Amino acid sequence: MRNARRHVLAFAVAAALAPVEAPAADLPAFAAGGCACDGSALVELRDEIATAETPAEAQALAAPPLALARSALARARWLAPGSASLAAKERQLRDGERAIAAAPTPEAVAGAFSMAVTGSPVLAGLDVGAVGCSYTTLEIVAIVLGFILGIIPGIILLIILC
Repeated sequence: MRNARRHVLAFAVAAALAPVEAPAADLPAFAAGGCACDGSALVELRDEIATAETPAEAQALAAPPLALARSALARARWLAPGSASLAAKERQLRDGERAIAAAPTPEAVAGAFSMAVTGSPVLAGLDVGAVGCSYTTLEIVAIVLGFILGIIPGIILLIILC
């Protein structure tokens, strides 16, 4: 019985960590250096989205990180089904993806991206870790999965689950 539990747990961890295709655009100019935990990567990405040439270019920058963060939440929910809070955050990210797809201008895409992540149309003053966040074990699993998928999805989950 004990070995069976280990095999099930090993399968669950392997399934959660199975590779997914992460777009190269997931790492903005931030990848050259800096701290991944201070939110500056999201601010840089939001600025890059807002200054894109076309709405399609802005959407191509904004949608993949949200999709990867949503994928991490879905995998965490698969490991421990029944988490209403993770399901709500997954819906928030999905709604953000829809708003990004419908946005008519790069600035609107950037606003939709910000709304999906923080609930506010701007990311000004974003300081990850400045407030005391208390994460559940399942939320920590989701955040770790987000960081495995990329810096930006991990930071998104740090913020959205706080």
